[in-house]
Amino acid sequence: MDRMAIRSTIRFTCIAFIAYIAGYSFTRLWHEPTAMVGGLWAVISGLIVSEPATVKESIDTARTRVTGSAIGCLFGAVYLLLFSFNPFSYALFIGIASLLCYLLNYGQHVKLAAITMSVVIVVSSVSEINPVKNAILRLIESCIGVGVGVLVSWLLDKTIRYVEQQKRDKYTKK
Repeated sequence: MDRMAIRSTIRFTCIAFIAYIAGYSFTRLWHEPTAMVGGLWAVISGLIVSEPATVKESIDTARTRVTGSAIGCLFGAVYLLLFSFNPFSYALFIGIASLLCYLLNYGQHVKLAAITMSVVIVVSSVSEINPVKNAILRLIESCIGVGVGVLVSWLLDKTIRYVEQQKRDKYTKK
């Protein structure tokens, strides 16, 4: 197994554990029935932003993730305030939201906005949570995951660089 696979495995494991605990714990304070969704949503966000090769790329991905999540949360809450869930209006509203993203020059956020909007709509449809509260929780959970993903990636990068420097220093002293 190569070093990159080992690093990725360590990074994903740390992010999954920390983001889940943080997302779950936060959401449990505000709406216990969806606390597991909160943990899951934080993990998904953390894993998405940790995928790039560099910390700078992770930060750029984090910006896209948070913007896409904010757009999706807004459209999801608006949808639920206007309609009850049905597959036709749901798909139509995703189309409208996507079109508006493109028209407003947010085309790079369309997929994340649609995914987040879907989560907000489905979670509100299957649980007894206010749509606005649900949207706010999903956005904060996404931010928690993004923060964990970037932080773990940064710490792991710093640790690896430190260890590699120690190895180089050890061999140059000999």
